Amino acid sequence: MLAEGLWAELRPSGVDVLACCPGLVATPTYAHGNPAPPGWLVPGPMPPRQVARETLAALGRQPVLIPGRRNRLLSSASRLLSHRQLVAAATARTRAMYPPESHRSAPEAESAE
Repeated sequence: MLAEGLWAELRPSGVDVLACCPGLVATPTYAHGNPAPPGWLVPGPMPPRQVARETLAALGRQPVLIPGRRNRLLSSASRLLSHRQLVAAATARTRAMYPPESHRSAPEAESAE
């Protein structure tokens, strides 16, 4: 909503605004997390170059971009489910990708003596 509002407000002055909502991206940080496959319903991670290419191509054309055909298709679920249901589904899927035994806890704070 913020991107759409800014896009409409700033467009006459030549300023472009674009919110990119890519879903999973195959970045080094993603790979380092060693996630389980996202599942058959969730699109796999997109290559960063593809996300960047689609994002740059969308500049000046629209305020919000969801790169990747499968990501756009999945986003249409927002018309079928409530926001709460979407958040619950995304949370469950993320937890399944990163099981508890793979979580690294923060280092314990050293006691100040």
